[in-house]
Amino acid sequence: MWALTRLLLAGIALAAVWMPFQHPIPSITKLMQLKKIPFLAQNTHPDEHMKTPANGNFPIEKPGIFWHIHHYSRLYEIDPLLVRAVIEVESNFNPQAVSHDGAKGLMQINPITAKHLGLNDVFDIGENIEGGVRYLRYLLESYGWNLHMALASYNAGPTNIRRYNGIPPFKETRRYIARVIEVYERLKRTNKVFNDTSRLSALLRPSLNTEVKTDETLQPQITPQ
Repeated sequence: MWALTRLLLAGIALAAVWMPFQHPIPSITKLMQLKKIPFLAQNTHPDEHMKTPANGNFPIEKPGIFWHIHHYSRLYEIDPLLVRAVIEVESNFNPQAVSHDGAKGLMQINPITAKHLGLNDVFDIGENIEGGVRYLRYLLESYGWNLHMALASYNAGPTNIRRYNGIPPFKETRRYIARVIEVYERLKRTNKVFNDTSRLSALLRPSLNTEVKTDETLQPQITPQ
């Protein structure tokens, strides 16, 4: 009996790791109907509007940014180090950063998403981080806490996830995923500031927490229906 129980438990564990995509892909229509929940309109090929993180100096102290990261990460129960990784890749901590496609601020929120998030000033540090963290939390929940899928959707938009039934074949999106995870893993190894990091990072699927995949090895993550 115990052997059978262990076998069943092992099967459940394997299913949790290797079949993580049985969660509904966010519906654009549903997102539009939910108060203060964002949606991304159909966007052009991301490679045509690659985001260029700003590398210059800016008159904002990082500790002020970190305070907002910690505050809203705790509010929405997301690992603050993941939020820091997203911000580093998106804007290199420049609150005035603007991408070629019009995404703005620390978490590079585009105008349509900002509107549906209910944001008034995307260049405001607190407002930008609050909206970006809230949206990232929504995506993580929507994709069953699958980090690759959530990041792909954050970068390319839910419409492209639906169109390709998984991670789109865009080089920029795949580089983005690999880069965010690379920075996230580095922060987890070197940063001990946030004492809730381990608990919150544990929510992410184990199979996506152990390896940084490059754009060459990262394959579509959903099997076509």
